[in-house]
Amino acid sequence: MNDSNNSNRLAAGYQKLMELLHEKPQIDHALERLAEWGELTREEVDKIADYLRRDVEDAANFMEINRKELKDWLMYDYYMIEGTLGDTFSKMVDETRETLKKFENEASRIGEWHTGEIVGLGTFECIGCGEVIHFHKPGHMPPCPRCHDSKYRRLTTNDSA
Repeated sequence: MNDSNNSNRLAAGYQKLMELLHEKPQIDHALERLAEWGELTREEVDKIADYLRRDVEDAANFMEINRKELKDWLMYDYYMIEGTLGDTFSKMVDETRETLKKFENEASRIGEWHTGEIVGLGTFECIGCGEVIHFHKPGHMPPCPRCHDSKYRRLTTNDSA
């Protein structure tokens, strides 16, 4: 099979996946149906899934980072997209943006340790008062012995410079 035929099959598969997602917006279900469609190999279905995830994540990241709209990522209004594909893609991007926001919220908590959590080796500073405690073996993070706060940050050699 030549590359042009393969590219056309993958493009048709991508289109079909978007249509299936519009019918029932569950990616696993849509991929299963795409595989049952019989026009593509399992490897091609997986490749199309990767392409779609890449596009949706790229659009969501672009919109989140730049505080722009989907039309700015597309460089045209998504309502110009054939049929309901624009709506389907837009919904997927919105869901991905929500997921990214959840990750961002979780990431903002990274770098913060709380009373009761298990911590490994290291030195920690109370966010409330600056009290420093050292862990020479894993253990439970205690309330601050000075101010009884429950939030710490890990100290590293970068903090002492």
